[in-house]
Amino acid sequence: MLCTQTANDRSMRLAAKLGFTEVERFEEYGAEQWLGVWSPVMGNRSPESVP
Repeated sequence: MLCTQTANDRSMRLAAKLGFTEVERFEEYGAEQWLGVWSPVMGNRSPESVP
């Protein structure tokens, strides 16, 4: 699992590139948080195939 603030654009892009998919969004620490899980379908790509 991975959790980051939705305002953190770089972390959100990296999570997508690594194959994480959104499970939920919630409010914590005064900001919207994003919770994702790794998807084996997307996550099995080789690093060379990630744009």
